[in-house]
Amino acid sequence: MEQKILTPAVVRMLQTLLEDPDRMFYATELMEAARVGRGSLYRALARMEKAGWVTCEEEDIDTSVVKRPARHYYQLTGLGVRAAHMALVELSESVRPPASPPAGE
Repeated sequence: MEQKILTPAVVRMLQTLLEDPDRMFYATELMEAARVGRGSLYRALARMEKAGWVTCEEEDIDTSVVKRPARHYYQLTGLGVRAAHMALVELSESVRPPASPPAGE
């Protein structure tokens, strides 16, 4: 996943996922925790899954009993943990302000 794809929504998703890399989030839970919209969430998750950063597992339930669709759970992979951390570090370095104020101030 390239740095140019690190939108504010993706950054918040990665930060949320990195808080507890072993945790599995269902989509709505991740959307609320990261404060991102549904459209941003699913596009980003699709890109992350394609890149091997997250895995997706469908809940094994009887939908006729629980009266809702099965949830899809997402979790960072080992590669995803390392890559997400590095991407956020690189982003932080690229937007870091200069050490001293501009000349003349």
